[in-house]
Amino acid sequence: MGVAARNLASGAEIHVAADELFPMASCFKIPVMVEVMRRVDAGALRLDDRLTLTEADKSPGSTLIHCHEGLRPSVRDLLYLMITLSDNTATDMLWRLVGLASVNETMRLLGLQAIDCFMPNREYFLIESGAGEEWAGLSGPEIVARWRELEARGEYEDAFRRVLEENARLSGAGFLHLYERRWGRDESLGYDDSFAVDQALDNMGSPRDMADLLAMVARAQCASAPSCRLMVEVLAQQEWREKIPAGLPEGLFVANKTGGVSGTSNDAAIVYTPCGAPLVMVVFWKGLEHEAKKLADAAIAEIAAVLYEHLGEPA
Repeated sequence: MGVAARNLASGAEIHVAADELFPMASCFKIPVMVEVMRRVDAGALRLDDRLTLTEADKSPGSTLIHCHEGLRPSVRDLLYLMITLSDNTATDMLWRLVGLASVNETMRLLGLQAIDCFMPNREYFLIESGAGEEWAGLSGPEIVARWRELEARGEYEDAFRRVLEENARLSGAGFLHLYERRWGRDESLGYDDSFAVDQALDNMGSPRDMADLLAMVARAQCASAPSCRLMVEVLAQQEWREKIPAGLPEGLFVANKTGGVSGTSNDAAIVYTPCGAPLVMVVFWKGLEHEAKKLADAAIAEIAAVLYEHLGEPA
């Protein structure tokens, strides 16, 4: 487990394995959101710009996978879907809009060296599900080994291109069927295989860098003040509240983004005390066995309670 937490008013902080790398799971969508809002600030995008949904955009873990091709959500719609419902299709649509390389470039510009957003959802789920000639029939460890070979030769972008081209005619419904046949509707099949892939190939980041990014959002240091306020508002609409928010006193304003893949349970939050002092809290957890992961939500809530006791306002 890695923890990074700080009271932005007092400067008091707690770090546990905060510089270690962890699978970010869907917490990587926070950096994507930051980049989108920076593009809005620059005038390159508008929140009411509309994108056209295609079958080739769709990924599992998505409300949009059930929507008809031709739907035209706005950038604002996609932001809310990406964060509040953790919609993987919305995420990829926004990420491709700003450019896949741009998120990491911005993280480096902000001084965040440990956040690495390189793996889009559609390519990841296609590879993990064995779609495409070079991935079919491989176990989890074999997928990881194959990927490491491509990385070593500098060929992973070509692998992305190939798996997308091979599955260009795969519909959203067909993709969902492929994914559920491999992993089960509740993702309970082949946990050891998905564990191997997710723990090795998911987008990685450190708790400290994620906490620093949230602090920049809270302080309006990574985008304009209106854009940062909007990001906090979107995070505050998060539907999953079983982790950090569940451990905090009732009535607090909490803006958070959860994440979870096989072996990993995460939450990253901005918490406002009754006097308005912002706290950032990040808990990343990796290496969890199947049964242990079921207990992680409650454990993260307990950790949040301890963090608030030490960093929040006096009782």
